[in-house]
Amino acid sequence: MKHSRWLLLVSLSIIPLACALACGSSSSSASSKPVDDDSAPADDDDDASPDDDVSPDDDSSADDDDDNDNDDDNDDNDDNDDDFAWPPMNSGTAANLAGIWGSGDTDVFAVGFDSVAGSVILHYDGSAWSAMTSGASVFLAGVWGSAATDVYAVGDSGTILHYDGSAWSPMTSGATVLLYSVWGSAADDVFAVGDSGVILHGDGSAWSAMTSNSTAQLGGVWGSAATDVFAVGYDSSSSTRAILHYDGSAWSTIFGSTPASLAGIFGDAATDVFTVGWDGTQGAGVILHYDGSGWSAMTAGTSAGLLGVWGSSPSNVFAVGEEDATGYAVILQYNGTSWSPMASGTTWPLFGVWGSSATNAFAVGDGGTILHYGG
Repeated sequence: MKHSRWLLLVSLSIIPLACALACGSSSSSASSKPVDDDSAPADDDDDASPDDDVSPDDDSSADDDDDNDNDDDNDDNDDNDDDFAWPPMNSGTAANLAGIWGSGDTDVFAVGFDSVAGSVILHYDGSAWSAMTSGASVFLAGVWGSAATDVYAVGDSGTILHYDGSAWSPMTSGATVLLYSVWGSAADDVFAVGDSGVILHGDGSAWSAMTSNSTAQLGGVWGSAATDVFAVGYDSSSSTRAILHYDGSAWSTIFGSTPASLAGIFGDAATDVFTVGWDGTQGAGVILHYDGSGWSAMTAGTSAGLLGVWGSSPSNVFAVGEEDATGYAVILQYNGTSWSPMASGTTWPLFGVWGSSATNAFAVGDGGTILHYGG
């Protein structure tokens, strides 16, 4: 692998992320998601095999080459674009990209980090990607918005940036940890999650800390409504995956024995939710599914860690992640029955995926990688 963010994140309990970023290592890069290598095998013999102990009601360091190197790499791949369902796009950067979100086909944001430029935010207008001025210098891990004029980016040192349609500006979060993910049910109901069990709530004008009753690394957040929100990650105190649920009043932990680090979460409805991650001991990707009453393990069929998940419908869901034994980044597609691999064509790990429809999706990763799926 070119990079192993999984291994780096394990070391973050000893080495602060800020130091890892400042060191600018060429063999490892700052991760967008929490992970752990000391987990035991998950039971994934069958799709939807029970996760026994679940009680649902308990509720870049970029290469120091010029950014134009990415342009050259994309040009070199032009002749082969038709060979892949996810051909590369020209991002114009070699930065490590960790998160992606958009309000529509012609308004897409990607965030990450560059060892020289600092915080990276790219915007896609339907024709080309261009760099935006962030005004920040930290690793950005997640992005989400309620509209084109109301977008949030979160990252290291409790950083929260807000975009009003014209410019990005910093907000006071009151947190100092790395924030991995952000999601909201509305403009005045936004959640950001991160290290040490930190969960923040934004009302559209200010952020406040919520009581999570957890110290887990929380790498993803998603909900079907203001009264049905999940946060996922890894609980080092129990060496198991962490799933927290918010019912509109309080956060509670959904206890379970699945020994995995969960990195991303997405749902099509309250009864159709997917979360992805990695089982370090078994060396296998992990996918769990929630049907409204309980979580169950699905067969991922990959040795690679899975970092992001998104879908356009219950029968069209994508999961992306690190490189597998072939040396290429993994992309899986779910058709409503089973998961199957798709050719990514890239040797860079992929950390985020988002789309506006079944025929317009994007995946982002290290080395300025942006892939596009046209259906």
